[in-house]
Amino acid sequence: MKKLFAVAALSAMLSTPAFAADSDSESFDINANVAETCTMEGISDIELGTLSINTNAGSNALFLNGASADNAGEFWLSCNESNRMSIVPTLGKLKNQTRTLQPGDDAGFKDTINYSVAALNYRNGFLQPSFNSILGPLLQNQSRGAIHRKIDMGAAVTFLGNLDARPLAGTYKDTVTVTVTTI
Repeated sequence: MKKLFAVAALSAMLSTPAFAADSDSESFDINANVAETCTMEGISDIELGTLSINTNAGSNALFLNGASADNAGEFWLSCNESNRMSIVPTLGKLKNQTRTLQPGDDAGFKDTINYSVAALNYRNGFLQPSFNSILGPLLQNQSRGAIHRKIDMGAAVTFLGNLDARPLAGTYKDTVTVTVTTI
């Protein structure tokens, strides 16, 4: 009987469930990634219209007069990371698409027009990336923070930038490439 009692006690001890701890916890992370991106939408041509020239006879005839032509175009720019902008023209001057200088043209005529172009509100503050036919690229690739806004891209032709010669009649054009890169 003692053996039976001992076997029963041993059996009870082995079959008794273990007592659980009061609590237990584990931690885990939830992760996600967002890719860096810069997108532009709605960039369009900027039309400066017919430039004003001096139509009065005399030594100043046919020069661009004191009025300047300027206009702006809007486009959306969205970058979710620090970024920089460059404004790069193909020719750096507006080029006459209708005709070029001919051997019979008097001296003092030209088939190019100097201009400037700038992203007027890309940076917070006064200094903006731009290009000017006379001065070249200005404030290009300056770092700025994340951005989501409509950018005003302004272009202008001024008589002060074109005192060198009389522009030939015709349609003038240059192509400008705007590049925004995350950094």
